[in-house]
Amino acid sequence: MSSDTGPTGGSIDTVGSEGPHDGEQESGGAGGDDEVSDLPLAPYPPNLGNPKLHALRQVRDPIAFSDRAAAIRDVYRIWLPGIGDITNLAHPDHMKRVLLTERGKFRKSEDFGIAFGDGLLTVEGEEWAQQRKTLQPLFVRESVMDHADTMVEQAQRRVGRWEGGQQLDLQAEMTDLTLDVLFAAILGRELELDGDEKIRRSAEALHDWFLPTSYPLPRWLPTPARRRFKQGKQTLQDEADRLLEEAARDPPSDPTEADDLINLLVGLRAAGVTDSGMLTDERLRDQMVSIIFAGHDTTTTSLTFALWALAEHPDIRERFHAEVDALDGPPTAEDIEEGRLAFTDKLVTETLRLFPPVYALPRVADEDVQFDGYRVPEGERVGVIIRRIQRDPRFFDRPDTFDPDRWTPEFRQELHDFAYAPFGGGPRICIGRQFALLEAKLSLATIGRNYELYYLGEEGKHDGPPLSPQMTLRMKEGQEFLVTER
Repeated sequence: MSSDTGPTGGSIDTVGSEGPHDGEQESGGAGGDDEVSDLPLAPYPPNLGNPKLHALRQVRDPIAFSDRAAAIRDVYRIWLPGIGDITNLAHPDHMKRVLLTERGKFRKSEDFGIAFGDGLLTVEGEEWAQQRKTLQPLFVRESVMDHADTMVEQAQRRVGRWEGGQQLDLQAEMTDLTLDVLFAAILGRELELDGDEKIRRSAEALHDWFLPTSYPLPRWLPTPARRRFKQGKQTLQDEADRLLEEAARDPPSDPTEADDLINLLVGLRAAGVTDSGMLTDERLRDQMVSIIFAGHDTTTTSLTFALWALAEHPDIRERFHAEVDALDGPPTAEDIEEGRLAFTDKLVTETLRLFPPVYALPRVADEDVQFDGYRVPEGERVGVIIRRIQRDPRFFDRPDTFDPDRWTPEFRQELHDFAYAPFGGGPRICIGRQFALLEAKLSLATIGRNYELYYLGEEGKHDGPPLSPQMTLRMKEGQEFLVTER
């Protein structure tokens, strides 16, 4: 789960400038003190060519575009039509300022409200604090660990149908698995293994507003992707209404005893123990849409890339299988707490480093700010490039190599706090990170005790898996893996 997701670059709702500015010559700006307002804007990276061509090059390959820019400087600008200038930041010190020490100077862009209404992913200030406090009981460690058996049961239920010799679209299969877990553990409803296709397609359609081919366009312009997004969101809102109506017939007398999101929210509303404005039907729908998206998408990505890494690294796969084979039975929360899945933990950690689902965090500057001597004007979009930060050779030896063994206690102790931040940081760190990590480790162990997977694709076989950066970082559709029984 993630509390912050978005496309590299930020909002789609900005009034676009007529053309890119010359950052080395422009100065001044509203809202900053004299010292900041006199600073130049960040330069456009010379290796990206003419700024008027940035949009075309980013659409072709957003990851390569970002990597090329961040390879030569930590602060740089890109220009997109319909959006204007975006200042991107690629150092952990920058992330720390945006998410922690100077977080009051930045806000989320309006993209989040488009997708998630007034849910936890979107709201700011006191309302966010109240929502976070309300939902937190479901995501404290003790509550999360109570879902371990459900996670394993759902994983066994799905992968138990796999057969040796079968070829899987792994991204699609892991998407179904994580939705199974989310609905069973958090929403209190078990999805049909071969059914509920409308819900599954709708959850995936939440990506479509943020496709690189759509999000720079004016909001009023209809596109096929935006139509899919709107239809999917409506379907999930309708499902939320149905679940809320069902739960409201018999709300829990003590909301603190609720073990799923629906009964918690309905119970709080019935008991009148929190702001009623936060618990209207509309707000509860928004909360559920937020949870459905953030609660499955990042874990889908983590599982897919972890299984790709196991398929491509036989030595790592052998150690992983030895660890899960040593368990007394199906993996449990106790196995994790007692350290019996220590290598699996490192495997998940390294996967999140190389392939962070939230590969960039978009924000908007609420006042003039400076980074490394460059000015970000009030109102300009800012992107914190997590993927580049987590592959920075200043903090990671052999940064592009998949190496779970780098994660020693000593290395963790010495690492910059924000050099590894796949779930964000500061007060808005992902509320569901413990749920996502537990689910990833238990699901991998469940799969690994029974199967080995082998990547059948050729593209990216030596340089990494083929990527599809959407609202989150994903593997390209249609990548097949061969299932072999152990």
